[in-house]
Amino acid sequence: MKQRVLVSAGDPSGDLLLSRVIFHLKEMGTQHGVDFEFRGLAGPKSEAAGVEIHGRCEDVAVVGLTEVVKKLPKIFGVLGQLEKMIPESDRVICVDMPDFNFRLAKMAKKRNIAVDYLVCPQVWAWREERVEEIRQLFRRVYPVLPFEETYLLERGVNARYLGHPLRDILPPRARKQKREELNIPDDVFAMAVLPGSRRSELKRHLPILIEAWALFQKEAVRRHVEKPYRALVPVATGIRREDLEAMLSKKHQAMLSAWLNSKEWQLCESSWDVMQASDFGWIASGTATLEAAYYQLPHILFYRLSWLSARIIKSLTSYFTGNEGMAGLPNILLESKVIPEILQDDLNPRRLAFETVELVSNTIRMNTMKKQLRFIPKRLGETGVAARMAEDLWGLWGLSRKS
Repeated sequence: MKQRVLVSAGDPSGDLLLSRVIFHLKEMGTQHGVDFEFRGLAGPKSEAAGVEIHGRCEDVAVVGLTEVVKKLPKIFGVLGQLEKMIPESDRVICVDMPDFNFRLAKMAKKRNIAVDYLVCPQVWAWREERVEEIRQLFRRVYPVLPFEETYLLERGVNARYLGHPLRDILPPRARKQKREELNIPDDVFAMAVLPGSRRSELKRHLPILIEAWALFQKEAVRRHVEKPYRALVPVATGIRREDLEAMLSKKHQAMLSAWLNSKEWQLCESSWDVMQASDFGWIASGTATLEAAYYQLPHILFYRLSWLSARIIKSLTSYFTGNEGMAGLPNILLESKVIPEILQDDLNPRRLAFETVELVSNTIRMNTMKKQLRFIPKRLGETGVAARMAEDLWGLWGLSRKS
């Protein structure tokens, strides 16, 4: 039996999840006589798993509501390619990326091709009106946060929570080993500095973090909490030291260059290694904060969008910006602002530096934060998430075990 599946995953995390689901589906197919053919939009992980690529993650990945405008020609070009493949497909799998995948799902629906959706957008936080679209467009939705299943079921969406994909991919915590691998002596206080992986995030955040580091060092000395401090900075594949320096003004470029030469700042390959080896962190809002929480790393969450993107979001919801709102996934899962959040206009070097010194010099607060973060792994479900999704899709698609 041949099964032609059109796929759409437009960012690295979606690509990774899709690749793992495809691996398990193909494994079941081999055992039970089903020949899968996967084609569509994806990244290197899914390509390695056997997807025929007709659009790459970097063609469509973007953060911010205004930033997307620059990429619209490329985005619609990829969407057009996928539309042509719908009539030749038996089914469609979409992963996250709602603005793109809702359009693709509408095209498939017109052709009576069923669409299943991995990773549901956070409609409980903003743009709740999209729930009705989700109900109409997708046969089954796989949310990745436990409370989302109930929320969606109550609104008529065929939702099934099977755990968060991070549970499958995050290696066990090995702090001592990672510090040795990164050559961090026991007496060094390591700071995980994660400005974001996209170039737009790096350009917005790096100057703030550089100035904050200088202020943090001065304030630590003033308050007599002097230690050997080192910043560990994971960089995305393809981004070199020269690329980082080219994004900066001459002033910030000189500061960063001096710290890199003295190894006060250390560029690293793996953010997970950095999180395990560090004592504290400055982490841009996103999946990285959940990963840091998984490793029980106390940190401050920060983020700054472009001015216009921030205004648009503020007009659509108060969830992230109101007094009771929370942007960080660890805080949302724990239902409490365990991780301090410094966002948008509040994000400046002085505040980031001073709040950091307050935290790292307070043993009670640091230990309390670590204890609260211990609940995060349980909130993400058990391991085997991608396998369970594949198993559920297999049954949903009516692929008999005796095929």
